[in-house]
Amino acid sequence: MKLFKNSPKLWLSKFPWKRKSSNKYSRGRVLILGAQKNMIGATILAAESCLRVGVGSVKIICSKETLPILSHKFPSALKIEINNFSFLKSFLKKERKKTTVALVGPGAGKSSRTLKFTEEILKQIKYVIIDADAINSFQGKTSKLLKHLDKYKLITPHHAEFHRLFPKIKKNLTNKEKVLKFLKICKSNILLKGNTTVIGSPTRIIINKHTSSELAVIGSGDVLAGIISSLVGDKKMSMNEAAAAATWLHGDIAKHYGKGLIAEDLVKGVSAALKRLK
Repeated sequence: MKLFKNSPKLWLSKFPWKRKSSNKYSRGRVLILGAQKNMIGATILAAESCLRVGVGSVKIICSKETLPILSHKFPSALKIEINNFSFLKSFLKKERKKTTVALVGPGAGKSSRTLKFTEEILKQIKYVIIDADAINSFQGKTSKLLKHLDKYKLITPHHAEFHRLFPKIKKNLTNKEKVLKFLKICKSNILLKGNTTVIGSPTRIIINKHTSSELAVIGSGDVLAGIISSLVGDKKMSMNEAAAAATWLHGDIAKHYGKGLIAEDLVKGVSAALKRLK
């Protein structure tokens, strides 16, 4: 297993910059599952960061309760109200012709509904980022998640979420050691968040130390998930490259902001970070 320190040298040549010939269709669409009224902020943070990094459009799966709120708070995102599983299945069959990337977790809530919806999205969408409560919904049912994971999928747990999925892996191991344990179980992708974030794939492990303690704040992970979702795709970056690039950008915004950072500041800082990277 090859080990690398995270740096733009690893992935900058693959970064999907907008070109003069780009349009909203060529830039792709990201589908986001978010339906909990009390967590709508997480969905918005993920969706806005995704759009700011450069995806062509974002479509949010809403509930009857969240659709009017999202329409008011975030008019630039597309929305679809889905209240039952059968409608989700038929919607995804049509949507996958336009959408190859999905983000599941920010604002979804921990529930059997989230688990069932996530499984169907994993079956029908090629690239899937599984974050937050989409991870927590598989607690005690890890095998259900693992059978759907492949080289096009990514889980993004922090320490506690990782051990809810893998309670038998010792907590006192380093993040790198935990990622190696995961890769023995599953040949997919993982971004294990922490003071030292570790990005693992079947071919390499990337250690990220380009970070700031200010990232230890609510909503930070939702922004990171949104950035990853914007970068990955058939004509963009691989899941491992996108995870590494997003983690570096996320840390770069925080390092330049300094003290007092909140998640909204991360979203606002995307433009300046992209300029620095360019």
